[in-house]
Amino acid sequence: MSNSEQRISTETALQLLTKQERRQILRHVAEASDGTTVDKLTQHLRGLDSLQPDGNGPTRSWDSDLHHLHLPKLQEANVLEYDTNRGTVHRSREFQTVFSLLEVIDDHRKDTWLANS
Repeated sequence: MSNSEQRISTETALQLLTKQERRQILRHVAEASDGTTVDKLTQHLRGLDSLQPDGNGPTRSWDSDLHHLHLPKLQEANVLEYDTNRGTVHRSREFQTVFSLLEVIDDHRKDTWLANS
C-alpha cells in the first residue's frame, strides 16, 4: 500500500483533535454538506470566541491560524481538502474517520458530565 492509500492512524487522528480550533473546524464542516469557505470558518470561530468569558477572542488572528496551521495540517492528513486559491474547504477521505472519533469523545464527555451531576 502506498503512502497515499494508507489509512489515518489512531495516533494521528487523536493528535489532530488535541486542538480545540481543529475540533471546531471539523464540527463546522460536518454541518456544511457542500463544504464551506475560509471566510465562513473564520466568522464561525470568531463567533465562538465572542462567547468566551474573557471577551478577548475576536482580536485573535484566525485567518493566519487557519491558512498556515490548522487547514494545512488537516489537509496533510487527508481529512479536509483545502483550496487556497478559491478559499474553500471540503471533506476528504479521512474526514468521517476523524469526525466519528470526535463524536465518540464528545458523547463520552456528555455521559461523564451527566454521571457527575
